[in-house]
Amino acid sequence: MLRDEYLERIKFLVQYSKSLHSVGSPAHTIESTLVSLSDRLGMKGSFVSLPTAIFCSFRFLDEDVARIIRIEPSGINLGMLARIDRIGQDVINQRMSFREGWEKLEAIMNEGERFPDWLRVLCFALTSAGMLTLFGGSLGDLLISLIIGAIIGLLSLPKHIGVVDQLFEAIMAMVATIFAGLFGKISGDINLSVVILASLIMFVPGLNITISIAEIATKNLTSGTSRLMGGFMILLKLAFGVFVGNKLASLISIRGLDFSFDQIPSWVIFASVPITSFMSTIIFKAEWRDAKWITLAGIFGYTVSKVGTLYFGPEMGLFVGGMSVGVAANIFARLSLRPSSIFQFPGIILLVPGSAGYRGLSYLFAKDIVMGFDTAFTMLALAFSLVVGIFVGNLMVKPRTNL
Repeated sequence: MLRDEYLERIKFLVQYSKSLHSVGSPAHTIESTLVSLSDRLGMKGSFVSLPTAIFCSFRFLDEDVARIIRIEPSGINLGMLARIDRIGQDVINQRMSFREGWEKLEAIMNEGERFPDWLRVLCFALTSAGMLTLFGGSLGDLLISLIIGAIIGLLSLPKHIGVVDQLFEAIMAMVATIFAGLFGKISGDINLSVVILASLIMFVPGLNITISIAEIATKNLTSGTSRLMGGFMILLKLAFGVFVGNKLASLISIRGLDFSFDQIPSWVIFASVPITSFMSTIIFKAEWRDAKWITLAGIFGYTVSKVGTLYFGPEMGLFVGGMSVGVAANIFARLSLRPSSIFQFPGIILLVPGSAGYRGLSYLFAKDIVMGFDTAFTMLALAFSLVVGIFVGNLMVKPRTNL
């Protein structure tokens, strides 16, 4: 192999690694995928993925070639992931040159938002309302969480920079708490803690914490620990924002009204699961053709987990849910020849225990140390149960690829 051709392959692999990182893939997935791809391309490569960087090392004859890429952390983008996977397969099967593959990957990374602003705001509102029905509450709680969710969605649209970006979760928590407090003063029949949690559910890093546990379990210790601490910092900012918001809301005096709300009808609770699952299409920026599978994954994972919890308890319920989603995701990937993440992430999004971490830090801010640490430990135990379930599912049905 000529040196110029080797460097062309390195350029493609570096761009491929950067693309996988930019769509929110876990470290163990990125590293194993790149090692497999480099082997199939006849190259010897070593890769290290961190939440904010990727290190790539190659050897050509007696020459070492290294690349270090600094990457800003970003959310999961299943639409881009599916196309990145297709490009990788096309290059491997020689249906596309390395240069064409690099150019297509570059074009994908430069794309703007997939969905219009109004749909993203609607997603915030419906997801907040949907989660409130699953947490339990009244029709008043449902209406208020819908309104606050829409407000938070509107405030999330602009691109934030500097200090605003660094404190964005705390600011949103403060805004949500102030609005919830105002509505609570108007009507005393409002469950403020549930409304606030539901309104902020889009920022609760339950999936990030679950991914960090998976990375630690696969011996990606640096990446997993960094991601876990990043998740705890987000929870800390949310809890602090709620604490400040409560103090500010207490300074506002509004004359209350004497009325109460009925409980949420059972048909609304049943409808909330498919609606919230469908919203994962927008949350994960997936392609519209995958919406039916994403909705099915959410319903499937939630239902199996609830049945498991009913018979075996919460830890085993999440284990059974994770295992079932893992098996179903790998079957989906093998039948459709697409990444299993398209089914797996939406399948576990309603199962991740991020709300337990938020409640744990809220207890700590209220100086209830015992309940705070107890709830935080419960979150880690539930996350570990979910991760082990997914790993067992991968043992039962071998994954098509590492994506």
